[in-house]
Amino acid sequence: MKKAFALVAVAGVAAAASAQSITMSIADATLAVGESTTVTLSAGYGGTDYAIAGVATSVIGGGDNWSDLALIAPMAGPGTSAGATSGNGVDGIIAGQLNFPPAMIYADATNPIAFWSATYTASAEGVFDLSTDTSKFDVYVARDRSTSESRLADLQEGAGTITVVPAPASLALLGLGGLAAARRRR
Repeated sequence: MKKAFALVAVAGVAAAASAQSITMSIADATLAVGESTTVTLSAGYGGTDYAIAGVATSVIGGGDNWSDLALIAPMAGPGTSAGATSGNGVDGIIAGQLNFPPAMIYADATNPIAFWSATYTASAEGVFDLSTDTSKFDVYVARDRSTSESRLADLQEGAGTITVVPAPASLALLGLGGLAAARRRR
């Protein structure tokens, strides 16, 4: 029984290690109206692949409350774009890096590797779910080859939530209003 459990545990670890994923990191997931936070996307790969080659994705959610869209080096290679805001989030994020061994240019094999960041500014109270919608996720399979392969079929999309609460001053006013109402009832 113990051997079977150990095999299942090792298989689970191996499966997790080979997963392709985009992760979403939110610096401060709880904001008041008018406050801002930084959202960062990273790409991770598993198995025996060498490095991330390119990612094409969008961030769904958050409306048009995005600013300071930026790619993070080295994923800001030729033909890339930090995307553009839309009423539904950020469309058209294209990040990538070169791996060209004949010229002794090698990709950064950091895993996971951060590739995009932006500022989200809260404009209304509520809970805002964010997710990625990826159409390309390619990896370099070896350090000494410039060819890449798609790993889109195995990709786990990124997700996050930003909660916007009333500003402290608004809470104080609500509290004072509640005290005044309680005094009137007496």
